[in-house]
Amino acid sequence: MLFFHVVVAFAAVAFLVIPGVMLEIAAHTHDVPFIRKAYGIGSFHGKIGGPLAILILPLGVAAAWTAGIPLGSGWLIVSYVTYAVVIAIGIGYHMRRELRIAALSQTSPDAAPSPELLAALDDPLNQPMLWISAILWIALIALMVAKPF
Repeated sequence: MLFFHVVVAFAAVAFLVIPGVMLEIAAHTHDVPFIRKAYGIGSFHGKIGGPLAILILPLGVAAAWTAGIPLGSGWLIVSYVTYAVVIAIGIGYHMRRELRIAALSQTSPDAAPSPELLAALDDPLNQPMLWISAILWIALIALMVAKPF
């Protein structure tokens, strides 16, 4: 069970983070045709990575249970909360931002981003949300490896 938990977790992070970074790079170019194409190609990543990320929790609970680890252990409780926050940010912010940019790029002129697309691309909340998500994923991995308390 632990093996499946780890494999699914790595696959989820790979499907969510790597293409997400590539889409961010495309967004920073402000090149509308490139953004349109990149977001069209990259739209698959959440459809695969999202369900995999959701599977991490039940597989992790099953792995802990089969290993005899108390589900109320401190490090697991902190992990549950961290996981809930990272999933909420992923769905509530990152996914919505990507869908918005994809939709706005379809209606934006090729020469320059429309004002709406430009606002979505230059969202001042984006950089802090990227850092928070990265820190939370790293914290989850650290908690799983170190089991500190």
